[in-house]
This record gives sequence, structure tokens and C-alpha cells, in this order.
Amino acid sequence: MNLKKFNSLTKYPSIFTYHQLGERGRLNDVLTESKGFSESDDVFVYEKVDGENSRIILFKNDYNEVDYLIGSREELLYAKGDRISNPYGNIAEFLKPLAEKVTADVFSQGDWALTVIYQESYGGKTKASKNYSDRRTQGYRVFDVFSLDKDELDRLLELSQEKIAEWRDHGNQPFYNEIEKKRFVERMDLQSAPLLETIKGPQFPTSLESTYSYLKRFENTQVGIEATGKSEGIIVRTTDRKQIRKIRFEDYERTFRK
Repeated sequence: MNLKKFNSLTKYPSIFTYHQLGERGRLNDVLTESKGFSESDDVFVYEKVDGENSRIILFKNDYNEVDYLIGSREELLYAKGDRISNPYGNIAEFLKPLAEKVTADVFSQGDWALTVIYQESYGGKTKASKNYSDRRTQGYRVFDVFSLDKDELDRLLELSQEKIAEWRDHGNQPFYNEIEKKRFVERMDLQSAPLLETIKGPQFPTSLESTYSYLKRFENTQVGIEATGKSEGIIVRTTDRKQIRKIRFEDYERTFRK
């Protein structure tokens, strides 16, 4: 197994801000790529949980058994059986029981060779922990999933690491749509990032002021463990995830600060 290729293949892509970032981190009153949501779009509004981006990577080994890796956003932290062991952020130690549970449940679920579950690991010792827990309790929330069949996985692993990164950076990871993701999360009995509301594309605000006003409706987190502090913001996305944007309090507060 080429771990560097697996790592590149499964890294989570960057998400654009809804409004363009300008000088000194302040937002411009122009939508990123000058693109809002279309009339036909349903826009799904999720809470953006403030923690560590993490992933559980499930794959079938040469014996057709389900194996797994756990990673942060940038690197692989753990391989089943302690083949890799990195204590960073307590992510692997915290997610191991979840990975073991999912491994036991997922084997018979469809024709797949690789499934990647992305979650935010929050609370614990993360920087915004106080907004979720006054005891540094750790939690997780799933926000995306994708799968590959054996033929596609084999084809990708034959590519160079640079070509795999290019494939990923061009948005080719086949993420589940909203219906598929919801079914998977429910079937696996996982905790997901909270869906705050669904709104039609033309109804979603476009100006800086109206977007900030809309964002303020979701100031308090919905995923508090022993505390209910401030939310980091929201993620807005279409059904097929072809358009996804982040809207963070920090960016709008900085922009409107006198």
C-alpha cells in the first residue's frame, strides 16, 4: 500500500469563502467566482463546527477484509493494528472506536473498495473547545463521504502522486449527494453536522450586509457537549455538492469592524 498516494487521494479539498477575500482578510462585496446559487438550486445550510478536520479511510485489503486508516486534514495518523501511530490532536485515539464500529457495519454495504468519512473532531484540546465543552470533552460530526469502486481505485493508484493531487484539486472526488450522505450516516448510526435549514437558491442573500444578517441567526452552536457557545459559522452547499461555500463569523466581523 502506497500511503502517500492514499493520503493525497483522500485529503479534503479547500472550500471557498462565499464572498471574495480582499486586503487584510476583509471581504469584498463580490461573490467568489462571481457565482451565487441558481434558481433551481436547493441550498443546504449546515453549521460549520470549529475543530480539527479528520477522516476515516475504509478500504478492502488483499484478503477482502475491511481495513482502515485515520487521518487529520494533512497527514495519516493511524493504521489499524498500530502500523502508524501519531498522537496529534488526540484524533486517532478518539476516532478508533468509531472506526472499529463502522468497519464492522460497512462490509456488506454495496460494491466499494474505498470509502472515506470526513468529520470535524471538536472540543477536547482544540482552540475553540470552550464553545462546546467546559470539561474539554471531545466530539465528532460527519460532514462528507465518498466512495470508489475497485476499478476506479486501482486506476487512480496507478497514477503518480502529482496526478492524483491534480485529480483531487479539480474536484473529482465523488462525494455523496445529500440524500446518499443522509442514508449512509443514518445506516451507520453516525453523528452528523447539524442541518440548520434548506433554502431556495434565489432566496439566499448575496450582499455582505444581508449575508451577515442571515448568519447572525445561527450565532449559537447546535452541537454543544456541556456548553453552548458561539458557532464558527455555516457551510452552504447544493444537493450535489458541486457548489459549496463557507461563511464564517470571523470574516464578517473583521470586515465590518470600524
